[in-house]
Amino acid sequence: MPLDATISPAGIAPSVWIARPHARPEPVELDAALAAVGLTDPRPVLVLVGGAANLSEAVAPALLTLFERIAPELDALGAAVIDGGTAFGVMALMGRARLSTGARFPLIGIAPQGAVAIDTGKPDQPAGKDGKARLDPNHTHFLLVPGDGWGEESPWISAVADRLARGRGTLMLVVAGGEITRCDVMHRLRTGGRVLVLAGSGGTADQLVDWRRHGAAGLDGPAVFDAEAPERALIDVLDLADAGEHLPGVLARAFAP
Repeated sequence: MPLDATISPAGIAPSVWIARPHARPEPVELDAALAAVGLTDPRPVLVLVGGAANLSEAVAPALLTLFERIAPELDALGAAVIDGGTAFGVMALMGRARLSTGARFPLIGIAPQGAVAIDTGKPDQPAGKDGKARLDPNHTHFLLVPGDGWGEESPWISAVADRLARGRGTLMLVVAGGEITRCDVMHRLRTGGRVLVLAGSGGTADQLVDWRRHGAAGLDGPAVFDAEAPERALIDVLDLADAGEHLPGVLARAFAP
């Protein structure tokens, strides 16, 4: 069901869709969700996953600059961005970049209902009194899916990206991250989606770089991260230091008609 959230500092009334308790990321449900928040036209999709509360302060300024660099390109390409939607880490940085550049692309947060507070939070209060994560005030749309724990949204993120794009092109950008980021990447690779990893951003991203380049078994967990897994070929690597120069071109090629 749709629900209007409070007006955000960006002057936007985010559109929020709350899934039925036992909904699954299947075509009928996905179409209903996107229609409920007014996202019915196919468009390219950048999926952003990575560091949240654990994002290193050392890389945050560079990431904000990078996101501000690509925001106009995302607008020009008619793209949307999907992430976890909370007021932490890379999600908050993308929201800030969209606001500071005056960009217009849809910024869609997908999160488990039981893990977030419905209201959008103040920048200095990313968590509510109940410990639930607040939604980022600079996002434009939220899809709140069944579940109480982080990671339960991972299959929805991948499925929504494909359903919204409808062949227009998708790319997952991995920046730092931990266990939940691994889960997001696993689901994306299993669907055959392309993944771009920012080397030098830390955490899961740098472990994925080792796996891609050397077959290093640095990631515990599902067999999709085995050294010989064919999904390795779906991963590309871009150094964070060079991303400002090269990422706009990568996006243009990935989202070309």
